[in-house]
Amino acid sequence: MRKVNVIKGDMLFQWKYGFYMLYLLMIIIYYVIFSFLTGNVKDTIVSICVYSDPAAMGMFFMGALILLEKSQRITNSIAISPVTVEEYILGKIVSVGIISEIVGVILMLQGHTENYFFCAIGIFAGSVIFSLCGIIVGAKIESLNQYIIGTLPFEIMGFVPVILYRIGFMWDNKLMIIHPGCSVMRLIEGDTEMAVGAVASIVIWIILLFWIADISVRKMFRKSGGVKL
Repeated sequence: MRKVNVIKGDMLFQWKYGFYMLYLLMIIIYYVIFSFLTGNVKDTIVSICVYSDPAAMGMFFMGALILLEKSQRITNSIAISPVTVEEYILGKIVSVGIISEIVGVILMLQGHTENYFFCAIGIFAGSVIFSLCGIIVGAKIESLNQYIIGTLPFEIMGFVPVILYRIGFMWDNKLMIIHPGCSVMRLIEGDTEMAVGAVASIVIWIILLFWIADISVRKMFRKSGGVKL
């Protein structure tokens, strides 16, 4: 029950600061852009947008959320509350993942995927991966400038190879699913042939990133709460 309340609290916090309105505006803008495109070009651009925006926006919004919490001393209260580090992280990634899932599916209606079930899994998985990256960086910084600099390596590694991969660069190389973003893109495309390998790769990466995020948040709580958790 406490986990549900943590997720609900994060969603209300996001609503309060207009995150949902930003997502709505994003949908409108992309639908206008998609209306000018046709054929394979449209499908490719829609897939890239579904990956790079609703799924990957978790990283950008996560930094904003954590900075807002720090500025309002919310992390101080959480640090000495019964809420565990794992619950804190889950609240963040699930709350952002839900809205990312909704937006991603709405955008994909303008494109094409071979399997909407795998596509939905890919969108949520992408959001989780980037949200965890955002938590790792956000837990260590105190300003927006620091966050932008800190997330730059994640952005380069998370976006550039995947965009090249989607437009055809090494698309037939099965080893590319080692990259979590390429695995997410395979699922977004609804690729059933490589689905098992893609899911396995994503699970491994999520476990690794969750472990690093757990360490980072514990350090942040020790600093914020003044106690050793």
